[in-house]
Amino acid sequence: MPHTARKKGNSGFYHVVPKGIADQLIFENDIDRRYYLKLLREAIERTNLRVHAYCLMSNHVHLIVEDEADQLAAAMKYVHERYAMMFAEKIGRTGGIFRKPYWSEPIDTDEHFLCAVRYTHANPAAAGICRSSEYEWSSVKDYLGRPGMTETKLVLEMLGGRDAFIRFSAACNSTAFPFSGSKLKSHLTDDEALRIAVDVLGRDGVNLASANKDQVVTSVSMLKRRGFSTRQVSRICGISQSAAARI
Repeated sequence: MPHTARKKGNSGFYHVVPKGIADQLIFENDIDRRYYLKLLREAIERTNLRVHAYCLMSNHVHLIVEDEADQLAAAMKYVHERYAMMFAEKIGRTGGIFRKPYWSEPIDTDEHFLCAVRYTHANPAAAGICRSSEYEWSSVKDYLGRPGMTETKLVLEMLGGRDAFIRFSAACNSTAFPFSGSKLKSHLTDDEALRIAVDVLGRDGVNLASANKDQVVTSVSMLKRRGFSTRQVSRICGISQSAAARI
């Protein structure tokens, strides 16, 4: 089956989410993470790609990139082919380890860009790993003063400096929210989507199987505005797909 062509935007900015096949781990330890970042640095040097934010989780990666020269595909190919070869040899298997095609979404507004950077950095705190500012494997520490490969100048200028960046990030420190118009939800696992649904509706408000009609309409509408698919609403909230689709 041919891969779906990556949707291209007008700005050259993208939110990219490489993910393990069947949500399998792509990083087992810090050695793996260092090697992935090494390959990413090499890809940046080989192309004109700019990375404005990144975060390495256990089974996926978030990248906010600027791709004016249309070299994103080449950069990802360089990183993922070499990383997959190393990882597959280490665990004694053959074949790729990343889903194909990798998920990506154009970023065409300043608001979407800043929200995507904040969302990327919020993932460790949202997953209960640690505070985002303490996480070693994201670009948040680059924004806080650590030298790195991240292009921090644009975000800091847009927000008004490092202190403003800290305040902006704190507004999303415990739960990762993508941009409200993003289609990222359709790419999230149900566990990830449930975490966000709980933050939107409250823990007691997620199960809609016994809720009244008005509550169902209100809650489903809120989740759909956040980008949840009908199927995800059905699975997470315990209502039928047909009921979710009618709202």
